[in-house]
Amino acid sequence: MNRIPRLLLFTLLLPLGNGCMDTEIRPIKDPPAEGTPHIQVDPSPIDFGIVTSGERSSQIATLSSLGDATLNVTAMQIGSGRETFTLLAPIIGSFEPDSFAEITVTYTSDGSETTGELQILSNDPSIPYLTVPLLAGSEVIIDTGDSGEVDPPLSQPVAVCSVDPGEILAIHESADWIGNSSYDTDGSIVDYSWSLYSAPAGATSTMPGGTANRRGFTPDVAGEYVGELVVTDNDGLVSEPCYATLAATAGDGLWVEAFWTNSGDDMDLHLLDDGGSLTTDSDCYFANCTWSSLNWGGAGTTDDPILDLDDIPGTGPENINIDSPARGAYTVYVHDYPGSSYIGRNDVTVNVYLAGRLIWTDTRNINSEGCYEPFVEVNVPGGSTTSLTGTCR
Repeated sequence: MNRIPRLLLFTLLLPLGNGCMDTEIRPIKDPPAEGTPHIQVDPSPIDFGIVTSGERSSQIATLSSLGDATLNVTAMQIGSGRETFTLLAPIIGSFEPDSFAEITVTYTSDGSETTGELQILSNDPSIPYLTVPLLAGSEVIIDTGDSGEVDPPLSQPVAVCSVDPGEILAIHESADWIGNSSYDTDGSIVDYSWSLYSAPAGATSTMPGGTANRRGFTPDVAGEYVGELVVTDNDGLVSEPCYATLAATAGDGLWVEAFWTNSGDDMDLHLLDDGGSLTTDSDCYFANCTWSSLNWGGAGTTDDPILDLDDIPGTGPENINIDSPARGAYTVYVHDYPGSSYIGRNDVTVNVYLAGRLIWTDTRNINSEGCYEPFVEVNVPGGSTTSLTGTCR
């Protein structure tokens, strides 16, 4: 069944009541039908250099509209560092392609090394929440030979990370882990180390290869994925970790996923239609339902099942889903396919989602080659479930 990508809606970043900013990155809206807006701020970072304590300095940055559609800037403020950095006049409004505006930021020095961020919200779909680092150095202390000090300490690099978009449909959509806004005040970043800090149980998706940005991450289990970024500068100093969170959803229909503990044991997920029988066309499984639909329910294909993940040598996951399931009772089985290399007890977990909500989960031990283990009966549209037990078929 051909799938039409779902449109996902997100809320704007809004100032909170205490004056702080919710810094989770969310796209403002989908790009327009014709053309794509693109924002650029130059220079980035904005570096004030060394300013004598108590004095004020100003820097001008250029905001450019470089896309082929109107750029809409909806918010602009100083985020971190607002105690010493000031935005003289936020520039809000619409900018036609190839137009630009000047942004003036001032810095009041206290003599120490200082960092901050200029935060800009726009309808650029690739960077809807743009952060421009603000940098200021510490006053140079002249060594007279009496203090014993030779050089000021090296500054630690700063990892800046996000994931775009922040919410996607598991298996069917991908996201990008973004780290190219990381910076070092007295050198350059030479290494970007991305890893998955946490993932849902049963997930096998791994962090894509790359450098600052890791593109095309496709989660294979519904749930929350947290990416961790650590950067290293040319002096060998390592940053504190930065974390970004991706929500992988289970869609709006009926979503069934299974995974198990020991590899080499081929567990097959089965979903039976209302009144269906195993290994017939009223049973969605590997032999008849892999990325092609059975004719269930009424006219059209949205009420037909799809087995869109089928795992043989590993630990899963396997996944069956129906976009708009017809009314009825659906039954979930797991078949311990005979002839696999692993023989023994194996814990198998089944999760059932309806309308994006987890409505049933259980882990069963299966230890019988060829066994069809009944797990649960799910009633649609109500979402009531009945756990099934008994002798394997």
